[in-house]
Amino acid sequence: MVDIDLRLGDCLEILPTLETGSVDAVITDPPYGLGTRTTEGGTNKNSLTRFKEDMRLKRWDDETPPKKLFDLLRSVGKHQIIWGGNYFELPPSRGYLVWDKMTYLPSMSRVELAWTNADIPAKYIMINSNNSNRVHPTQKPVSLMKWCIELFTNPTDTILDPFMGSGTTGVACVQTGRNFIGIEIEEKYFNIAEKRIAEAQLQIRMEI
Repeated sequence: MVDIDLRLGDCLEILPTLETGSVDAVITDPPYGLGTRTTEGGTNKNSLTRFKEDMRLKRWDDETPPKKLFDLLRSVGKHQIIWGGNYFELPPSRGYLVWDKMTYLPSMSRVELAWTNADIPAKYIMINSNNSNRVHPTQKPVSLMKWCIELFTNPTDTILDPFMGSGTTGVACVQTGRNFIGIEIEEKYFNIAEKRIAEAQLQIRMEI
């Protein structure tokens, strides 16, 4: 079984406690600083639009994380995949990942970009973003995170997600046999992530 280490708290406080290069990869999706603009104009009330009030009250996506956060991420992990990398102050990279969401709403981007520190040609994948079971406003498909994981890591590697949200990266780690460290500041989403990851572990045990 994989090792799972979930931590409730501020990643800016927790990351300095991790040793330099202590994880094989950082795979994460930080706030893009778009506020509630990502929900305006949506037509599916069962998806992003139902999170608008929560985003407005928490204001967690009003600003991007500070540069020192990305410096920490780049020091603690050998490989880094940072979704929304085009919004952040990061070094130039040719190894961008492009996700075509196959969603054509004028209020939403058709694609999202992930910055990586890999010296590889850019990669592209098409995965439908529609998800009626979404429990977090920026929740990504498990299949997308599995693609990221399998591009850069091997089974038994350790992956860190300091913006764990609802735990999708952790679920993908369980399904691909990677160890996982997840950090989440919001207790509501931490509890959801904890449950989703535990359910993924149970499913793996049932299949063995």
